Amino acid sequence: MSARDRAKERELAEARQNGQAAPEVDVNSGAMINPHNPDFITKRPWYLGDSGPSLQHHDTRGAATASEVSMAEADAHLRRRRGAWDARVGGGAVAVVEVGAWIEALYRGKTPWLPARVAKVRLDGSLDLEFENGRTSQKVPRAHAKLPKAGAGARAGLESLGKVAYDAKRDRWHGYDPSMHKETEDRYAELDAARARRKDKRQDARSKEARAAAKAERKQAKAAQKAAGGGDDDDDSDSDSDSDDSDDEGDDEFRLDDAEAGDFQKRIARQGGVGGAQMKTTVRNLRIREDTAKYLRNLDPDSAFYDPKTRAMRENPTPHVDPKDLVYAGDNFARATGDALELAATHCFAWDVERKGASRGGDALHVQADPSRAELEKKKFEAKKAALDREKQRAILDKYGAQDVDEDAAERQLRAAGAASEAYREFDARGNVTRGAPLQKRASKYAEDVFDTNHTAVWGSYFCPRTFKWGYADDHGTTKNSYSTGAAGRAANDAARARGDAALAAPRPSLGEAAAATAGRRAARRGRRRAAPPSTAPDKDVVLDEAKVRAAMARARAAPADAANDANDKKRKYNSFATTDVTAEDMEAYRRTRVAADDPMAKFLGGEGA
Repeated sequence: MSARDRAKERELAEARQNGQAAPEVDVNSGAMINPHNPDFITKRPWYLGDSGPSLQHHDTRGAATASEVSMAEADAHLRRRRGAWDARVGGGAVAVVEVGAWIEALYRGKTPWLPARVAKVRLDGSLDLEFENGRTSQKVPRAHAKLPKAGAGARAGLESLGKVAYDAKRDRWHGYDPSMHKETEDRYAELDAARARRKDKRQDARSKEARAAAKAERKQAKAAQKAAGGGDDDDDSDSDSDSDDSDDEGDDEFRLDDAEAGDFQKRIARQGGVGGAQMKTTVRNLRIREDTAKYLRNLDPDSAFYDPKTRAMRENPTPHVDPKDLVYAGDNFARATGDALELAATHCFAWDVERKGASRGGDALHVQADPSRAELEKKKFEAKKAALDREKQRAILDKYGAQDVDEDAAERQLRAAGAASEAYREFDARGNVTRGAPLQKRASKYAEDVFDTNHTAVWGSYFCPRTFKWGYADDHGTTKNSYSTGAAGRAANDAARARGDAALAAPRPSLGEAAAATAGRRAARRGRRRAAPPSTAPDKDVVLDEAKVRAAMARARAAPADAANDANDKKRKYNSFATTDVTAEDMEAYRRTRVAADDPMAKFLGGEGA
């Protein structure tokens, strides 16, 4: 395919995805193909050939019919296969596997087990196999091949009939033979009979030993009695009523009776155990027939949620019932009451010990593996911690001189201050108590009513509106930690603030008058230091000579541009009586030439000198 063809194909694919072109149609089924499918789905593999746009290569049924295989058809197919199997085996046929079937076998009798295809079944039962890597092996014995069993592969060959239905594909009991259960029962019955026989033999042997021991004891007692000169007891009863006929617990633990059905700890068979091996387990969430199920305590659909998988109901199903009359308050109530909290605290303690022990190289503490040791270590730790706390508190009291403090009373006071009150009160809309005991004012954590430096009032009890500061109410002082001066100090402070108020209330000059007075004072000071410089503004009373002004302007234009040279020309020469005073005409000529030369808009006003 050329580049142009690939570009056209991409454009057509984009147009189909955008809805501008019709999607492709399957040449086999006539259904439209989704244009948004990825290429690895829509493109046909090269080894299958090109058959036009189609998704037929995804059909795993091949040439099979499109009908579904129901459960009845699957069972009928299995019965036909088993019937053919029984006919071959019952007729003396040696073949137990079909030619062309894949099995696992040993190559030259050595592991591992490799997949191989059956090429031929010989009369003596040996097989000719073809392994995956191209190697062949002839006359492989039966012991070196894993052959299928009669009930194995119940679903084998169903795909050849068509598409397997959902229920037929997922049926757990498909291919189950009830006769196999009878074989299992017989096998377990034989095991139980063998155990019973062994138990009877051991009991008989134990009884014989007990009777022999009792008889020997009686003979020894008679001999001792005769040696002592006592009477002869004719009681030669060999009764073995005192013998130990107790049942062997080691053997009886493997047998289940009806009386043990109600026990919550019983022997059950281990899944996958060899020979029906049994183990002792604890049954979780056991409920006897007289108990009421959790989900039956409140049939309201909006009641507490019940998880049927774990049989857990965390919330209270009957919140409207009085707590005193509650029989069941939810699983969370059981987890947060009683010894559950103590167990959780023990777990946390064990975790802390494990974390600290791992960093210090010590032994770990496990609650489940060694609960007694964990509880003992926790009690020791709590006792040691309480002793250290008491010692620390005693050291503090000794250092700060509070030996006569009642520790119990102080602890009760703190506990009462921090605890919630159960006293009945009624409040109005503003929060005031209208009925019941009055509210008690709680003590603040800050120091209150502390009078220092001879003051009779605390800091902050007085506010001065003149200085806008806080102070003491006894002497009206606004300096913190100052010594108290009493009534005399208060009168002095008030008088000083009054004088300050009088000075502020005195008449003040206006801003214009104050500015004029300030300017006059500054001018007087400058006049005393030096004479005032001439003003550049023209004086209205001076009469100017226009001819002299033009002559001065001509001299200014003829002068060099350098300001330094201009300044040198105006200086008085040596032994020269010429004056360098600036006249009114020179100032006017300077103003006119300066404005014309420095103004950037001069050329727009008629040229220079205009």
